Amino acid sequence: MPRPDLILHIGQSKTGTSSIQRCLGASRDLLRADGVLYPLSPGAANHALLPASLVPISRLGDFHPNVWEGLGPEARLDRFRREFAAEMDAIGPDIRRVIVSAEQCSGLLTDEAAIARLHALLAPRFGAITVVMYLRRQDEHFASGYTQGLRVGVVRPPALPEGGPERHPAYDYATLLDRWARVFGEAAIRPRIFERAAMLNGDAVDDFLAVCGLRLTVPPDHPARQSNLSVTPEALALMLAMGRRLEVSNPALVSGGSPLWRRFVQAVSEALPGRGWRPSPEEAIGFLERFHGSNEATRRRWFPERETLFAAPQPGGAATAPDLSAEAALSAACDLILREIAQSQTREAAHAVQLGRLHEKRGDATAARRSFAAALRAIPDLVDAHFALARLDLAAGDRTAAAARLEAIRRKDPTDDRGQRLERLLRQAAKVATA
Repeated sequence: MPRPDLILHIGQSKTGTSSIQRCLGASRDLLRADGVLYPLSPGAANHALLPASLVPISRLGDFHPNVWEGLGPEARLDRFRREFAAEMDAIGPDIRRVIVSAEQCSGLLTDEAAIARLHALLAPRFGAITVVMYLRRQDEHFASGYTQGLRVGVVRPPALPEGGPERHPAYDYATLLDRWARVFGEAAIRPRIFERAAMLNGDAVDDFLAVCGLRLTVPPDHPARQSNLSVTPEALALMLAMGRRLEVSNPALVSGGSPLWRRFVQAVSEALPGRGWRPSPEEAIGFLERFHGSNEATRRRWFPERETLFAAPQPGGAATAPDLSAEAALSAACDLILREIAQSQTREAAHAVQLGRLHEKRGDATAARRSFAAALRAIPDLVDAHFALARLDLAAGDRTAAAARLEAIRRKDPTDDRGQRLERLLRQAAKVATA
């Protein structure tokens, strides 16, 4: 039986990898119908378990605890190895291509021996293997990763780091690509530039689907496209302030493994999305100078058609350095608290409406009325509760109260069909009363 081809997407991080993975994971059935397998055993979206299984467990401290599904890393990885082998063994003749995506491949497999272990695991099962990696300009990558660092408990003010390739080998793209080419073969390596002008439709998801030769289309407004967004400068100030406070009172809470910290940064990210921090063009230019030799070697070997590997920062612009003052943190905290209160009110009202409907099914109109009234205390203009109470009013013969509910629904949304339904019920009740 002919072996399927393999697309191995190895990163790098902060190049749309989460969006790509979530789109592929959400489209698993559509892909399968087209003869493409996006495996489930390495992860529902991110296939991080694959590279994690090839390095010492001591290197996996930054992994999100949910990856282990309540097991210890060793037990979870042992189960992965069995499940992955079984999933690969089950590939039938209907599968022409397999896609594996894990940015941890480039982050964890940092020496030739580790890459060789991956090659030895995959090569016997597949025909042609294509290794895809997106390269992002080093200053932009570091700035984009700053917020992600805060999310896993790296509490420090924003600033580009000291040193060049010798201190930041992950940014030495020439050496990195050469290492993978020596193991998988130069013809297998397909690097891409993470810049709008270099990607199909200026979008990483569309570009990756095209690289893979997939017929899958993901709408621009698909929720899976929005992943790991940055936050406002005020939100950065709040995360720093909270991190510093916890480092004094309870340092164990400031880490990617802390449920409290994860919930806090998730709430901040959802409430205050924004552009995050960016260094000034002058700072970026100085940082990039340290990687000039590596970038030029990468351009000559892999992108000879480009004048430069990356578009240069434009001098004269302004940095988006966040205001890290207490006032900025307080402003963000107020916005976050208001959002959390609003969400709490929504949950409280939804629970009360659900409880009211259960009471209705049991025939307890009094208890149902109390529940629907509780929903209105949380959200006074909630149409669900007004409509339910209006029906109870009509059942009790109180057309006046039901008419008042109708007016409340119309004020909230004149086009809501429940207002029209209630109007019909009121007319029917009036006819019955005058008959």
